[in-house]
Amino acid sequence: MAAATVIINKRKLRYTGEAVAAFRTSKVDDNLASHAKCPDHDVNVSNGLCEHSTPRRVWNINASETCPPKPAPARHIGSYALTTNLAPWVKNALESYKPTDEVLELVKPFAAAFHDTLDRERKSSHGLHDLNAIELTYQCTLEVCAAILLAADAADDPVEMELDLHASRAGGDDHFTPWGKLLTNLDCDPPIIVQFPFYLLLCQSFTFEPNWHREDYVYSALTGVDWTKGQNKFNQRVAAFEALAWASLPNLDDKRSGQDRSFWRCALAYLRAMNDTENSRDFKSPRIAAINHNIHPDLIILARAFDTIGSAYMSRDGAAWLDDEGMDSLIGSAVPNDVMDLHTDIFTGETRNLLRLLYPPGKSIEEALSINSTILSSMLCEIFRGHHRAWKHNREDGRISSTSPPYSFSRARHRRIFETMEKYIDKYPKFWEWTWELYRMAKSQVTEAGVAEPLICGLKRAAVQGKLPDSPPNHFFHFWYDMVEDGTAQLAKKSPLGVTDDVAHIVRETHSLWHQQLLDESKQPGWGREFDIKSDKLLGEAGEILAARDGISDDAYKFTVAYGRLSMSLPYIAYHTVDAIIMAFGAIPRG
Repeated sequence: MAAATVIINKRKLRYTGEAVAAFRTSKVDDNLASHAKCPDHDVNVSNGLCEHSTPRRVWNINASETCPPKPAPARHIGSYALTTNLAPWVKNALESYKPTDEVLELVKPFAAAFHDTLDRERKSSHGLHDLNAIELTYQCTLEVCAAILLAADAADDPVEMELDLHASRAGGDDHFTPWGKLLTNLDCDPPIIVQFPFYLLLCQSFTFEPNWHREDYVYSALTGVDWTKGQNKFNQRVAAFEALAWASLPNLDDKRSGQDRSFWRCALAYLRAMNDTENSRDFKSPRIAAINHNIHPDLIILARAFDTIGSAYMSRDGAAWLDDEGMDSLIGSAVPNDVMDLHTDIFTGETRNLLRLLYPPGKSIEEALSINSTILSSMLCEIFRGHHRAWKHNREDGRISSTSPPYSFSRARHRRIFETMEKYIDKYPKFWEWTWELYRMAKSQVTEAGVAEPLICGLKRAAVQGKLPDSPPNHFFHFWYDMVEDGTAQLAKKSPLGVTDDVAHIVRETHSLWHQQLLDESKQPGWGREFDIKSDKLLGEAGEILAARDGISDDAYKFTVAYGRLSMSLPYIAYHTVDAIIMAFGAIPRG
């Protein structure tokens, strides 16, 4: 574990006695397996990074010299102060990767533009971030994602796209407006852009970050610009916000602020390159969930991890933890998003989804439930490890995986979360029976052996439905289990899930909506859309209340922690059932 001088105030985190006991008794530091223990790992680790001298790669030669490492005031986690060395399995995968000429031709102009951005960053570098490693990982990610696009484009039975599900066309994000004002002090239009500052708030709440900067929230909003753009007039609103953001905060300039925010600009440049690659022409995608490709799973997993741009969100100062544990955090930021989006991704032609890329077709419902129970349990174990690193090692990188579920639930209308779930519940009478069985199987895998298994290994074990060795259960999630199974006592408290009085009713109403009312068999047709509307309304109301505070307070952190716990509960578990159904029987088209 890398040394750090950043100190997390553990007293503010308010872990329960059982949680602290789980930290103290856990032997995860001693028992955590390396990626080399994954069953399919058969590549030897070599020293150093490959030169990646493929002649047609436009990013081989740097126009600017790389700034040598310089000390940082708060911590030093690798050869460069704010970048760890790459995990051995990532180095191995990148060293063995040889993109095809077709892939290189597809990404060529966009890889070149990204390279130009990185060269500009090298010229002005503070010497804190390893820009060569950052470019290597993002450029290879761009290539792998392009290879996935081309593989999906070869589908014999392509899906008919539902373009109204695209981010630039989907509506219903006005509940983010007060949150945008609170976090950026700007009028964020279109309000969907606020999902990124809201995600940063979720991340900051993981350790009750005391040193927040408005500039980081604005930069995070800018990461939504290329992600949100579509082929319609919506672009004008996005462009107007982009201009407003740059004009409103002169301190976005590093020279004025004295802060190195190159990590935001690198992430922005990658998103632009990926967006341009996707939109360079029309691509087909298969109707079934699984995408047939011949790409090594390690490449698939690392590409999806870096594609999240989670490295820009994983710490207070832009520190990028790219070691084994940090990579699992990055993977963990992708998995819940992919679980929640599988249905939508199929009908929008989105190919960068681990469930589409790791798990083959032709599974029975029993096999699919088993796969998804292991995906769920592996994520829970990863969340425990992230909290353990924060509690014991002053590492906050686990925040990006722990806060991924609420990132999805914060846009219920936009993502049609309950509207989609209603389709599957209506069509499959065994839905809740399957859900509780999946939950039982997942719970049985949240053990000391599960905690000792890296997330990447758990995802691979899910594919073959492998079993963990017998070991005692991990007790960290006791109160989460109670909230899923009942939650009455926790929600009846004066400060349910630790929130302040003025937002307590929002927490209670959200839990009631997502649990008791969700299970109520007397719901009328169309209840899914109604639940989406109510969910967003409650989150928007919390934003209005908290925006009346003076800046980003601990009260906002307390609420987002509670919201995060709620977002991991019954509806999140139920989406694993939705995915199992899709794997076994196919996605339900609109009709």
